[in-house]
Amino acid sequence: MGKSGGTKMYCPKCKEIRVCKAIPINDIDWEQKNAQRWYRKDHPDINWFRRGRECLECEHHFITSEINEKYIDELVELRNALADIKKHSEQYIDESNQASGTLQKLSDSLSLLQALKLYKDTD
Repeated sequence: MGKSGGTKMYCPKCKEIRVCKAIPINDIDWEQKNAQRWYRKDHPDINWFRRGRECLECEHHFITSEINEKYIDELVELRNALADIKKHSEQYIDESNQASGTLQKLSDSLSLLQALKLYKDTD
């Protein structure tokens, strides 16, 4: 099979940019309806166009989606925020445990002061 007659894109099997041709989605997923235009019912502003693809190098079949770039930017921003949260989660846990210990000491001190006040009032 020739290596031309398609679009250069990332092949998930080769893990490299390869020439891939468009194929019917039904050739990949028999259970999917043949619709190319999709949207999320819970987020109707998120819609995309699907295409079946075949890598001309390894003949792997996969589905690509064309989507508005603002959603890709949003995804990257959310992934970065999640990575930051994961990176600092141990620090957050340590700080939370320290705060909990400090609050317990404060509570113990307040209880002691309350007891001293009650003792003093009984004199």
